[in-house]
Amino acid sequence: MFNKVQILGTMTKDIELRDTQSGVVIGSFSIAVNDKYKSKSGEYIEKAHFFDVVAFSKTAENIANFFKKGSRMLIAGQLQQETWQNKDGQNRSKVVIKLESFEFIDRKSDNSQQTQTNKPPQYNAPQPQESSVPEIDIDSDEIPF
Repeated sequence: MFNKVQILGTMTKDIELRDTQSGVVIGSFSIAVNDKYKSKSGEYIEKAHFFDVVAFSKTAENIANFFKKGSRMLIAGQLQQETWQNKDGQNRSKVVIKLESFEFIDRKSDNSQQTQTNKPPQYNAPQPQESSVPEIDIDSDEIPF
């Protein structure tokens, strides 16, 4: 199965970093996506959708260094369901985005100048390398069949 989601949105708060007992950094933040559509009656309706995002290690640290509440970013990751029991013993769950890659999206000001000057690098998780096959130069007259 294929589990991939890509969202362009705005951070609703600064990333919150914490360390696990094994020393892995985990960052949590939310991203909002605005949806605007026209109803059957002709009026425009705006609705915001909020998504929880989890980032790990260097990815989480990079986001903490370059992004803050209000930053626009393009994220890609996998949907992951988290489950737990609340203090009353009831089972709870939610779906979060396990971040794999992100990209900074500049906002343009009224005079079309970029408002962000410290643009972070685009980050993509390491991908497997494709094996390279060398090209062979063969004269078609030399092929025996």
